[in-house]
Amino acid sequence: MTIYDFTSDFYFKENYALSVMVEYYKKKNQITQKEINDNMNIPKSNFRRAQQKNFVGYGNMIEKMAIYLDIPVNIDESVISDLNEQFSQFYTCIVFSKFYEGKYFFDNIVANFSRYDRTILMIPYYLAQFIYYLSEVNYTNKINYDKISESVEILQWFLEKMSDEHRFLFYEYMTNYNGILKNKENVVHYGRLTSFLSPNFPDLEPTANYHISFSFSMVSDFIDALIYANKALPKLEEQLNYTKAVFCRMNIAALYKKLGHLDEAKRLLKKNLIYLNFNDIPRLDQITYLNYADCMLMEEKFAEAYKYYNKIETEITKKQNYESIMIVYCLYQMKEEEKARGYIQNLNKQNTSGKFPIEYLTLIHFFEAYFEKLGNTEILKKFKIAQEYMPSYRFRGQYIQELAQAIVDSIQNPKNNKHASKEIESNSSVFLM
Repeated sequence: MTIYDFTSDFYFKENYALSVMVEYYKKKNQITQKEINDNMNIPKSNFRRAQQKNFVGYGNMIEKMAIYLDIPVNIDESVISDLNEQFSQFYTCIVFSKFYEGKYFFDNIVANFSRYDRTILMIPYYLAQFIYYLSEVNYTNKINYDKISESVEILQWFLEKMSDEHRFLFYEYMTNYNGILKNKENVVHYGRLTSFLSPNFPDLEPTANYHISFSFSMVSDFIDALIYANKALPKLEEQLNYTKAVFCRMNIAALYKKLGHLDEAKRLLKKNLIYLNFNDIPRLDQITYLNYADCMLMEEKFAEAYKYYNKIETEITKKQNYESIMIVYCLYQMKEEEKARGYIQNLNKQNTSGKFPIEYLTLIHFFEAYFEKLGNTEILKKFKIAQEYMPSYRFRGQYIQELAQAIVDSIQNPKNNKHASKEIESNSSVFLM
């Protein structure tokens, strides 16, 4: 595993680190230069000349200003060296999908925050925090928006003061973050900045392209997502970053599925199914099986689709959730009516006890009404109820929702029945960063 070597040496040239922090705290605390000059006996004319021409006395003035603003003047070399090492090890683990190993190094960084606070080392500290909490979603499926927002707010102020490497990482992960936020304008903006700078960092470029692809997919720009993913995949394999390559291949398969190329999607997913025997990331298992099951469903291979939806429920997540909608649909299509009824009855009980989401249950009730032939009035009534909840899972559930819409269209327009032959784009919006 290649160790990515990051350093903060860029900031410790002449008076750069102190001058950046002085400007930061002046602005943050709304302190004027006049106030500092008056309190620290710094002649105004001398300071301006020293600042503009970098006189020898400028360093002493900056130190006085730093003392006034409670900024540490000297940072021990061992502190800088240790943070460089911890950050490099942390980022390497993140790139190679060794999140929990990376957490060890991140925790070390956090434990030493008091050594970095109010110094230029806040830049790598908050960059590590930004990267950690964005990466965490792959393993917890939760996003700590408070920590991410804190990181972004601080890092944005330092953006023009950062080293080239740190700025590149900020752009890359801002692309990711805006993908999660579904902010297409910012995805394009930060994605272009990342792509423009990435040739300067060939070791970082494959992961950057992978992240750009992820972000474009989150805002439904599947063509650009596919382009960047295909750029990333061979380079990730070349770097022996096999886990990230599996993520990338899975995303490419999902993109092909969205674009209607099911054969190519299945070919790639089958490769990943082999790898899952050696995988320790449950979410990768879930998403790979989900995409493969969706392909089977689109090809009306209901028994095969059911097999993988059921595998997710019984072996991976070990709870009834979104996949339950497709399980019910497949059971009815397989003519397993009794099994479907018993399954729905259990879901009703789960919902009553607060263990199964109502948004999924309402669509299940719609399919139940349709396949049990309860009459058009009742079917349409159930759809209207389900429709109210559809926006809450419209991205991941677009395919099954459009199947439901096709049924409604066939009822409302019997002379133009599209339900049996309508091709519907799958949109499982779950990707891996």
